[in-house]
Amino acid sequence: MTAEEYRKMLNTDFSDVELEELTDISGIQIDRGLPLEERKQQYLKKVGNPYLVRVGNMKVKVRFTGGISFNEAFENMLLSV
Repeated sequence: MTAEEYRKMLNTDFSDVELEELTDISGIQIDRGLPLEERKQQYLKKVGNPYLVRVGNMKVKVRFTGGISFNEAFENMLLSV
């Protein structure tokens, strides 16, 4: 995926999508036995847009702050799943 494609996903607003269009991450399972890179790919394949997801009946916009990169924050998230 290109940086432009990630940027487009990041800029997606709540009003741009319906709740039903979003992936409910509460039911997603990632194989913890896989290497980190493969877990990333598995998560992205299941979720689609990693910045805008659904948890039950709630839309969730994911933002990362604190001076770390998206990759670092994403890895930290996957390590905790």
